[in-house]
Amino acid sequence: MSGNQIYQEVREGVYDDMNDSALSFRNESLFTVRKDTGMSPHVPGKGVRTPVVVIRGLGVAPAAGSWAFTLNDVDKSYLKLDLYQTADAVFGSGELADNGVVTAVTAGGSVLGNRLALFVIPAGSQNMYRFSLTIKPGSMNGEFIFTAPGITQPGVAFGSLLAPQITQPLPVTAPTTA
Repeated sequence: MSGNQIYQEVREGVYDDMNDSALSFRNESLFTVRKDTGMSPHVPGKGVRTPVVVIRGLGVAPAAGSWAFTLNDVDKSYLKLDLYQTADAVFGSGELADNGVVTAVTAGGSVLGNRLALFVIPAGSQNMYRFSLTIKPGSMNGEFIFTAPGITQPGVAFGSLLAPQITQPLPVTAPTTA
C-alpha cells in the first residue's frame, strides 16, 4: 500500500486499532511533497520555519598555528603541522616522524566549538590518521585512529602550540600560460 493510500484510509477512519503500524504515517503522505519544505504535508508542524536556520555565535576555537604532536599507539611517533583556519575549516601540511622515517603529510578538518575533527594523510600512501581533539589555549589533546589497508589502530595525541599563525593576506597571482 502506498503512503497516499494509507494517508487516505486514515483520514476516512478505516483503521480501528490505534496500534496499527500503518498509522505511523497518519499525518504524512510519502509521495506528496510540499514545495516550501521539500517534505510531505504536515511535516514540519505549524510554527517551524524552513529551511533550517544556522545559529550564529557559538564560535569556534582557534586551531591555526604551528603544532607539535606526540602520537602514542603501539609505537610513539611525532607530528608537526602548520595549520590554517578559515571560520570552522582547518587545513595545512607538515611532517610525520615514525621510527626515524620522516614523511610529508597534508591535513584537513573542521572545528565545532572547542573540538577539532582532523584528518591527516601521509603523502603517497593509503594511510590516514583521524583525530578527535580538544583545543585549549596552547594545547590540543585527544584520540586518533590510524587506518591503513588491513589495519585500524587507536591511539592518543598530545599537542603543543609552537607558534600562533600570523594571518596575512596571501599575494594573488594570475596563472601563467606557456
